[in-house]
Amino acid sequence: MSVPPPFDHNVPHTALRRPVDAGDDTASIAASVRLDTEGRIREASATAAAMLGYDQRALNGRTLTDLAAQGWRDAAEVASARVRFGTANDFALLLRGRSGRLSLIEMAARPLVADGQAKAFILEWANGRPRRQAVEGPLEAELHRLAVSLIRGRERERLDVAKRLHDDLMPTLAMTKYLVEDAAKRSSRDEASELLGQASASLRHVIAELSNISNALRPRLLDDLGLLPTLEWYGRGFEEAHCPISVVRVLTATEHNVPHHLKVDIFRIVQDALGNVARHAQATVVRLSLTEKDDELRLAVEDNGKGFDTAYAFRAGDTSVGLISISKRIRATGGRFVLESRPGRGTRVGGAWALGVTMREVENGDPSYYPKSAGGASIRR
Repeated sequence: MSVPPPFDHNVPHTALRRPVDAGDDTASIAASVRLDTEGRIREASATAAAMLGYDQRALNGRTLTDLAAQGWRDAAEVASARVRFGTANDFALLLRGRSGRLSLIEMAARPLVADGQAKAFILEWANGRPRRQAVEGPLEAELHRLAVSLIRGRERERLDVAKRLHDDLMPTLAMTKYLVEDAAKRSSRDEASELLGQASASLRHVIAELSNISNALRPRLLDDLGLLPTLEWYGRGFEEAHCPISVVRVLTATEHNVPHHLKVDIFRIVQDALGNVARHAQATVVRLSLTEKDDELRLAVEDNGKGFDTAYAFRAGDTSVGLISISKRIRATGGRFVLESRPGRGTRVGGAWALGVTMREVENGDPSYYPKSAGGASIRR
């Protein structure tokens, strides 16, 4: 199949986008890589590999994020996600070669289609400065805003982890080291024992803090006990961390009725929703509920805070990254997004999923959409 050279300004922009048959490979394109649906490189042309100083097989299994230069990994992750969801225009990434040499690579993505579905993606590579894109439409502008907001949000989270490691754990570990060294020099057994006891207490603090950091990233309870105990634990922890706010937990769903593929997503939705309450709502009461009704699994986080005008917020682009993330996550898992709010009347945010739907059905677009209202007595004013 004849493919125009990447970034040829004489070729219409859409020519670089047209889908090709999944049986095609990268051989017909001078510099290109094939990505699978998880964003991993499954095949690289000799020219693309040489641009980074690798042989072809050495790139297999790597992602764009693995190859990105320091400071470009979040951009690579966002770009890879946009390629897989079919929303990427041409883009550029700074990649690090095997020798450490940095190369700015322009990329154009095309899906490899079989049976009407994208089975893989071809990325055409070219060195040089990225060309100026056409004026973005409303969808691309919104995707760009979301991508930037997500990158900033992740950087804030990483900064928080880094500060906890540097400001708390590092001094504690340094003090423990000096206590152990001091104990080793003491001739008195009692003095050495006292110092070692202090060192042991410091190490217990370090272990507890590392456990807190690990749980913040992904709670072990989710894997060990399940979703409902994890939500109960997280609700208690949120209440303790935000003393003015009382968290009412209504977790009546049956654990084995919650699809396995939804458990992490529901937990992340609750994290984002409660985070929004803490940052914006000025609430005193929050109700976290996960219930079953009308053959649906229903999640809701409702507060009695200041609320907002939802129509204006979405029209003006003032919605928080948390709400956008919640909406995207719910719809991507086959659910329907629920948002109810009015100024001075609190907010309810959540989702509903049809019970018995598998992830395969979600990916195939099969689950039904039920236009029902969220259930439960309101705590909003």
